[in-house]
Amino acid sequence: MTQHDTLLRFIFKNTPVKGASVRLTTAWKAMRQFQKWPLSVTRLMGEMTAGSLLLASSLKFEGALIMQVQGDGPVRLAIVEVRNGLLVRATVKMHEGEEVSDTMGMKELLNAHGRGRCAIMLDPKDRREGEPLYQGVVPLTGESIADALMGYMEQSEQIHTKLWLTADDSAASGLMLQKMPDFGGKDENITSDEESLNRIETLASTITDDELLELTPEEVTHRLFWEEAPDYFEPTEPKFACTCSREKVEAMIRNLGEVEALQIVKEEGEIKVTCDFCGRTERFSAEDVVKLFDDGSAIKNN
Repeated sequence: MTQHDTLLRFIFKNTPVKGASVRLTTAWKAMRQFQKWPLSVTRLMGEMTAGSLLLASSLKFEGALIMQVQGDGPVRLAIVEVRNGLLVRATVKMHEGEEVSDTMGMKELLNAHGRGRCAIMLDPKDRREGEPLYQGVVPLTGESIADALMGYMEQSEQIHTKLWLTADDSAASGLMLQKMPDFGGKDENITSDEESLNRIETLASTITDDELLELTPEEVTHRLFWEEAPDYFEPTEPKFACTCSREKVEAMIRNLGEVEALQIVKEEGEIKVTCDFCGRTERFSAEDVVKLFDDGSAIKNN
């Protein structure tokens, strides 16, 4: 078994069924390096991460896929963003004062009162300023993130999708099967018989959480589908990549102006900015702030 992070796409010949399997270890650890999520929230975010990567891998799209779940339980908001090249990052916002136990599932964390919402947004790489994102929003359904995403795909996209997702402290993994749209007779070798779909889904349903967490995507697909002999695409490597930087925080401080920035330092002792996605904190002392304005290019006052 390798620790290499992998997403493996495949297609079943002469059927309208395609799929993908993903397993993250290194990237999953990096995503959580500065985060302090409870165990149940870690599982939730890992399942969202694996599911978002699988959905993104099925799209021919230049830009970012963003999965956003608004909750009415202990979790107020959970977001996973997948950019081109399977670059992924995630963040979660909690309702203060609500207890979280290690055994809580998606429903208890996000949909305790039935008012949770699941949204998938597509942000094109070439989107013009002011142009809205494509967005589909549906009520949060089911007991798990897999249930919620399958419900979204059926309701919003009308694409039959099956998902198996799991996560723990060491890995975030998943398996996806999708029925491709009708081909309109363009390929006579592809049949849309339900028997093939049912057979492949039945084989997939034998996968266990432990197998998804421990086996590589290559081992998972061989274990499930060796008799079906799927065609495989070149494996890809998802990576954690946050877009935050100290330079961006410096630009924000410059926009504040030196007077207001130094006032914050006087009141708070420092300027401290923590990234919601990676949890990394940048700190600026009074000396740091003064240095930012030493070149004379920054605005001295608001």
